[in-house]
Amino acid sequence: MAKVTVLCLLASTVVLLITFGQGIGVLHGGNVPTHLNWAMATLVSVLAANFVAMVHAAQSSRIIRALRAELTRLDPGSDEQ
Repeated sequence: MAKVTVLCLLASTVVLLITFGQGIGVLHGGNVPTHLNWAMATLVSVLAANFVAMVHAAQSSRIIRALRAELTRLDPGSDEQ
């Protein structure tokens, strides 16, 4: 799952950089609709990457809780923090 999260992050970063380049092109007389299409692609890719990251974080938290419960069950005297 971590590989998917990193892959989504990299993909959204690449799309963001392309959008930035298109925006700079618009300032120099470039194509506005193309920039808007890339801007929408950036929005969707960043939202997808954030969603994957949240799902990944939720699974990690659940796994950590399960491991702590199992360790506490095996060694009840180790509740000291």
